[in-house]
Amino acid sequence: MVFILHVFVAFVTAAAFQPGQEQDRDEIKIVQELFRLRNEHKADSIEQYYADTVKVYMKYLKNVPRKTITQSDKIFWKAHPKNKFEIIGPLQITDAAGIATVTIFGKEYLDGVSF
Repeated sequence: MVFILHVFVAFVTAAAFQPGQEQDRDEIKIVQELFRLRNEHKADSIEQYYADTVKVYMKYLKNVPRKTITQSDKIFWKAHPKNKFEIIGPLQITDAAGIATVTIFGKEYLDGVSF
């Protein structure tokens, strides 16, 4: 399964951007760390990256507290202990109204092998 996931990083502004250094932006580093922790199934560590209330998480959770997301991740990873996500292309950033949106292209492996 190949899909696009949007991660909104509202607390990092476009002011830090230097042309030609897109992969060094703070947003990219945050997303890379987020997916490293996801692949290690460290839901409690990931929680620090979410706002108190998250507008949209994946596609089913909307306007939920970060604790709900953490519990959801723990339940999901218990059901799929080998789940991992592989980023397969360069991360793309768009800036609008002081909010950076990072688009990630990747594959999710529910069983750790097939996607």
